Amino acid sequence: MRIVIDTNILISGIFFRGKERDLLELWFSGKFDVICTEEIFEEYSEVLTRFTEKSGENKHQEIAGIIAKNCLFIKNVYNEKYSRDPDDDKFVNCAKSGGASYIVSGDKDLLVLKKIGDLEIITASNFLKSL
Repeated sequence: MRIVIDTNILISGIFFRGKERDLLELWFSGKFDVICTEEIFEEYSEVLTRFTEKSGENKHQEIAGIIAKNCLFIKNVYNEKYSRDPDDDKFVNCAKSGGASYIVSGDKDLLVLKKIGDLEIITASNFLKSL
């Protein structure tokens, strides 16, 4: 199964405990594949840099390297508008381009979409329940 992980889920899973951390552990153990585009990875990296600098640890490159090794990078073939926040469209376009079943997010602008064709947009908690 392929999924797309929104940046807020990734950051929560790395820096905090909870369902988001559980999701990352399942990902790294090979339970599903996470697909990503260069644009999404750039956002991951930028936000990681901000969070690691705030924590006083400069491990953003190390963490970004681990994420890059575990992502399946794809190229977007869609450039559609879906979300009321245009910055979120890259996640939907990535999911559609890569044949993902889910986008896992905590972002209300994405969650309100619920379903686009066969693609479901759900929280980490609901995704874990669906496994």
